[in-house]
Amino acid sequence: FAAGFGVMAGRLWARIVGIALALLSAIVNLAFIAAYPLWAIVVIAVDIAVIYALATNRRGEPA
Repeated sequence: FAAGFGVMAGRLWARIVGIALALLSAIVNLAFIAAYPLWAIVVIAVDIAVIYALATNRRGEPA
């Protein structure tokens, strides 16, 4: 929860923690891809989207 509030506040440490947790989730879901193939692929895709969103900083750029 602290990392989520930190991301909303714009803290760098929170973005790093969020990326690490999403990366850990993607790696763990690779282990479950044989048991739950569709669910694991969906979760890995969401993890990749989260990593991309946290790694790019587009909040302050004009349109």
